Amino acid sequence: MLASMATNPNFIREFPFLKTIQQPKARTGCGRCGQKANKRIQSANAVKQQIVSMGKEKKVRLKKLLRAEKVRIRLAANGKITEYTF
Repeated sequence: MLASMATNPNFIREFPFLKTIQQPKARTGCGRCGQKANKRIQSANAVKQQIVSMGKEKKVRLKKLLRAEKVRIRLAANGKITEYTF
């Protein structure tokens, strides 16, 4: 969902931090170390954290753009998954 939001100009205009999500590019290397995946996961978690820390008005705007009544975000930190719903 985040990757889809990052490609939509309406979301980028409202939430510029979505630009930081790294889009998958052509495959290179063997992929054993998982370095690209780790970077992608870290950037997604950073975006999720920014969404969670937004003000109430911005969260309402996000729900309106998503056409959703509720938004649930699962954020992994220190081996623990925390779920936020607004």
